[in-house]
Amino acid sequence: MKVLKFYEKVLKGELLDLPTPSNLNFWFGLGVSLGVVYITQVVSGVVLSFYYSVGPMGGFWPVISIMQDVWGGWFVRFTHSSGASVFMFVMYLHLLRGLMYGGFKKAGVWVSGVLVMLVVMGVSFLGYVLPWGSMSYWGMTVVISMLGAIPLVGDMVMQALWGGPTAGVHSLSRFFSLHYLMSLVVAVVVVVHLIELHRKGSSNPLGISSELDKVLFTGLFVVKDVLGLLFLLMAYWAVVLVFPYSLMDAANFEEVSLMVTPTHIKPEWYFLFAYCILRAVPSKLGGVMLMFLSVLIMLIFSLGGGVSVYRVVGGWPYKSLLVGWVSVFMILTWLGGSAAEVPYDMLGQWFTVAYFLVLMGMFSILAVDVGSEQW
Repeated sequence: MKVLKFYEKVLKGELLDLPTPSNLNFWFGLGVSLGVVYITQVVSGVVLSFYYSVGPMGGFWPVISIMQDVWGGWFVRFTHSSGASVFMFVMYLHLLRGLMYGGFKKAGVWVSGVLVMLVVMGVSFLGYVLPWGSMSYWGMTVVISMLGAIPLVGDMVMQALWGGPTAGVHSLSRFFSLHYLMSLVVAVVVVVHLIELHRKGSSNPLGISSELDKVLFTGLFVVKDVLGLLFLLMAYWAVVLVFPYSLMDAANFEEVSLMVTPTHIKPEWYFLFAYCILRAVPSKLGGVMLMFLSVLIMLIFSLGGGVSVYRVVGGWPYKSLLVGWVSVFMILTWLGGSAAEVPYDMLGQWFTVAYFLVLMGMFSILAVDVGSEQW
C-alpha cells in the first residue's frame, strides 16, 4: 500500500497538480497530443508484430496478409502507417512552437527534445522499410549507401545495417528488430525530456516570470488539451478511414524487384526536406553531413537563451526570419518530392543554402542580444 500511495503522490504532483503558467495557449498542448499518438503507435505496432514476419521473399506478402486475412488488420495497419505521418507533423509543429516562444531558453528541455526528434526520425525510417515495397527498398538502399561515404566507419556502419555487403531480405530482420528496439528508446528519451520540463518549468507565450501566476494543471488545461486532442484525432481518423492511401507512394504497392528501379526514388513526405538537402550536394560525404546538420543545427539555439530572449523572439526581425524558415522548409519538402532534374536540382541547392542561412540569421539575432546583456 505504501508503494501505491507513493506512486499516486508522484502522479498527482508531477501531472495532475503540476503548477502551470495560467496563460498557456493551444500551442502548448501539442506535447499531450504527441504522447497520445505515441501510445497509439506502440499499441498498433505491437499488434502488427503478432502477424508480421520476414519470409523468404521479404515482408511484402505478410503485410498483404495482415490487410486481407486478419480481422481488423487493415484498420490496425492504416492506424500505424498514418500515425507515423501524424506524429511527425505534430512534432514539427512542436518544434515550431519552441522557436516561436523561445522554448530553447531552457537548454536541457530543448536539447532533450531535439534528441527525441532524432530518435523518432530513425524509428520512422526503419518502419518505412518494413512493408518491403519497391519504394521502401530502393529508398533505404539509396540513403544507407550514402552512409558509406563517412570516413573510417562508413562501410562498417553500412554493412552492419545491411547485414552484408548489399541490402536484401536478410537486412529486413535487422530493420524490424531495430525498429522495435528504438521505439522503446523513444520512451526513455521522452521521460528525460519530461523530467527536464518539470524541473525547469514550462515557458509561456508572454515570456514573463510566471511564478506568481500559476494554476494547477487539472481543470482549465485538461479541457484545453482534450479539445486540441479531439481536433487532432478527428483529422487522424479521417485519414485512417477515408484517405488511408493518400500518404502512401504508388510504387510501394509493387513488390521489390532487384531488376527494376522506380523512376523517381523518394522517402516519406516528412523526410523530403532532408532528402532534398542530401541530394543538393554533389559530394556524398557533404550531402550526408548536411542532411544530419539540418536537424542538429537546432541544438545551437540552446546557446542563445539570454534573459531578454522573449523580447527578441517577439520582435519583427526574428519573426520575419522564422516565417522565412517555415517557407523554405515547405519549399524543400516540395522539391524533395520532385524529380532530380532541371530546374528542381538547382532550386534545391539554392534553398538548401537559404535553409541554413535563415537559421543562422535567427541565431545571430539571439547571440547579439546575449552579447549585449553581458556588456
